[in-house]
Amino acid sequence: MLRTMILIASLALAGGSLPVNAATKAAPHATAPAHVVHAIVIDKMQYGPIPTDVHAGDIIEWVNHDIFEHSATARDGRFDVDLKPGATVRMTAVAGTTAFFCKFHPGMTGTLVVK
Repeated sequence: MLRTMILIASLALAGGSLPVNAATKAAPHATAPAHVVHAIVIDKMQYGPIPTDVHAGDIIEWVNHDIFEHSATARDGRFDVDLKPGATVRMTAVAGTTAFFCKFHPGMTGTLVVK
């Protein structure tokens, strides 16, 4: 470490420059695309419209506007979200097609497609 510091100082005094290689080059600052939040609202014993343009990494926001407890339970076990009345729960979307239902009211069903 001390040798490296001496080398850098001597090059700076001599007017030289350090060699540039892939390890010392600064990578251009890339901006990651913002992930979209998609809300699925539960009201009157049913899931509201299921968003159709969901991509992996987006956020699914489950919102229970009903007076009953509900869930969003994936049939393949991918997720199991319990929602007390008035609750909101967020999860990150994973690519694939997932059928889900409410474990408290099995007649409530839906399918989430994530690209």
